[in-house]
Amino acid sequence: MSIRIIAAVALVATITTTAIQAQSQYKMGFTLGSNYSSLNSDLFTTSSGRLSAAAGFTISLGFGDHFELTPEIMFVQKGASAKTVNFQPEDQPVVSTYDYFYNSFETGVFAGYKPLKSLPISLQVGGFFGSHFHNLNNKNYNAYVGDYENINKAIPAVDLNEAFTGVDFGPAVGISAGAGRFRVNARYYFGTRNLNNNRDFVAKVNTIRTNSMRLTLTYFFKQ
Repeated sequence: MSIRIIAAVALVATITTTAIQAQSQYKMGFTLGSNYSSLNSDLFTTSSGRLSAAAGFTISLGFGDHFELTPEIMFVQKGASAKTVNFQPEDQPVVSTYDYFYNSFETGVFAGYKPLKSLPISLQVGGFFGSHFHNLNNKNYNAYVGDYENINKAIPAVDLNEAFTGVDFGPAVGISAGAGRFRVNARYYFGTRNLNNNRDFVAKVNTIRTNSMRLTLTYFFKQ
């Protein structure tokens, strides 16, 4: 298995090097910005998304005047606040929220097309792969999701923490604008993996999926 991995890495490095040498221009730089993420699930209602930071490293490979390939490695803070209830004996449940905040290391590759040579705007489409980790509260067992009216059908919100350690992937679309050393990027990311599958010993009938809107600024080391 290790030999296959080494061979695959060598093949990718060779292809990348060949592409860099064959195309008309390439440049590298760092990227900073903000990310607004949310969660879609049939286990809870999302009361608000999470606005947080994104930072990473970007490479731009230009092919002629109209096409480019943009690989990225990013650190992103993601998550959302879910509606929860605290069931009260002989009284109405108390509504509150629970923050499913987590962090992700992402790699992405985006193909860009510039419709007009004189206008520095590119349309982008690509995909991403992320690895998640979190430091969520494991003590608040009074907050419930799953069913906001019947405690017998509800589950503690902390039981979903495990869903946010694992991987995610999906397509992304956006637009990029700028020339020279600076580039502004706006993209929408569709998480297609069911994060509920990260939980052990539960039926995989429910879904938790991500989506994000990201606005970043890239500074390249050369024009």
